[in-house]
Amino acid sequence: MLDKGLKVSVEKVKLLRKLTASSGVTVATSIAHFANDVPLTLLPAVLPILIEEFDLSYAAAGAVITASALLMTSLQAVTGYVADRWNRISLLLLGLTTLGVGTILIGFSTSYVQILAFGCLMGIGGSVFHPIGYSLLSDAFESGNRGKALGLGSAAGDIAVPVAFATSGFLVLFLGWRSLFVLWGLIAIIAAVILPLIIKEPRKKGFHSNATDNSTKTIVRTLIPIIIVMSLAAASYRIASSFTTTYLTDFFGLSIESANFTLALMMVVGTVGSIVGGTLIDKLGEKNTVTAEMVMLGVLSMVSIYISDVYFLSGMICIIGFFMLGVWPSFYSVIAGATSLGARAFMYGILFAVSWSFGSFFPYISGVCADIFGLQVIYILIGVLSLVAAFTAYFTFKK
Repeated sequence: MLDKGLKVSVEKVKLLRKLTASSGVTVATSIAHFANDVPLTLLPAVLPILIEEFDLSYAAAGAVITASALLMTSLQAVTGYVADRWNRISLLLLGLTTLGVGTILIGFSTSYVQILAFGCLMGIGGSVFHPIGYSLLSDAFESGNRGKALGLGSAAGDIAVPVAFATSGFLVLFLGWRSLFVLWGLIAIIAAVILPLIIKEPRKKGFHSNATDNSTKTIVRTLIPIIIVMSLAAASYRIASSFTTTYLTDFFGLSIESANFTLALMMVVGTVGSIVGGTLIDKLGEKNTVTAEMVMLGVLSMVSIYISDVYFLSGMICIIGFFMLGVWPSFYSVIAGATSLGARAFMYGILFAVSWSFGSFFPYISGVCADIFGLQVIYILIGVLSLVAAFTAYFTFKK
């Protein structure tokens, strides 16, 4: 009887330690995600200022974001591969530090070429977090509540976007846009330094992946459709985050402060969408969640081009954000389910690299289209991409 009670006590202690470790992973990855995504969002946030100060076309402005984002996304497969073989926490520290340095140097740029170059350095540093952060979360919640955990982890990055746009609105007035980059660059470096104090690299159980062990048929049915739908969703997000502020300032005459505040609200609502979307996964499944949210995103985007009242449009943009960001935990859940310990960071890296590299071309593509057809075309593009993604998910995702 005593042995049985002692065994129960030991099991409770193990469970408590596991829950504590999981909580530490959630806190650490949330801090890292926030510190990573705020600097990466500053360029779109101050884009109208850069266009005016450096006399840029929409295409040239979009090229800065595309170059930075393309490096960030294309390198994620490499960082994921290295992360599965090296200490993920140390690699994350290196990435955040590089991102912080690039962000600070942007603040001292005096030409378009310098902004382009240092933006690329930011992209290199920013390539580290996503494959590592989501692999750490997936490992910590190997069973039970994974969808909710991924939703919360995603929300930490989502909330960084409105913070970037909100602070760029009022801090630019007092500090100037250059000081804003220096400030957030320093914050990224500080986050990198404290990260190893919160979390340690968990012991790995060997290199193994369901995605590599299963048949080619399984890989095609599971991962290829995810890559396609993620790519379309990434393109939609890149267009909206890059040009919504400029759309509201140039097309409707809003001040940059008001436009950035609207985009910040959109991302705040999107943060709620991530948490709700993560919760829905465990109840409805990835297929139904993705299909429903992408349909709503496509329809609302198409409708928005007919809205002439700026306040009504601002409300519509916020609702669009709910579905645009709420769909991502479903993608992470599918990837986590298709892989197991050992190769998970690499698989996350591959899918992030392909999908976000595809999406990274769209600030430039949408900028060219805006130069030709006007800024309203950005929401037509978002609508078309989203509906194609919904169609693909419905006919290719497993229930």
